[in-house]
Amino acid sequence: MTTAGAGMAEFRYDAGEHRVKHCWNKPEADFEKMGAAVVGKCPNTLSKQDAELLLRDGVPLVREGETYPARVYAVHEGVIFEAVPTIPGVSYHGYPWRRTPGRNPIPSHILSELEQRAVAQGQLRQFKDWMAHHGR
Repeated sequence: MTTAGAGMAEFRYDAGEHRVKHCWNKPEADFEKMGAAVVGKCPNTLSKQDAELLLRDGVPLVREGETYPARVYAVHEGVIFEAVPTIPGVSYHGYPWRRTPGRNPIPSHILSELEQRAVAQGQLRQFKDWMAHHGR
């Protein structure tokens, strides 16, 4: 797995207007149990334009042999967001990230980059709180 190769400016953010799974009416990111699943909820203060900027400035995870990122990670207000392809190589949809048993964790070099970005944004405390609650 690498983070090299993809120019993020070419990808667009798919807000998924037809989907409301990751939306709610609170100003903070969190998670909500929906049946057997736990779903990441984006803050209602995060606009589509902000999401687009997060995607374009995100840290891509490109797997060997792939021509586009399998995931794109970003940090906003200390929260880690993960975006996945909706149309591979064209668009992505994002949501708050949390570590989930059975899923590959975020590679350590990407977590380090996200932490550095949180420091640059003055959001290190919020980032560490997010990791303490959702990154174990």
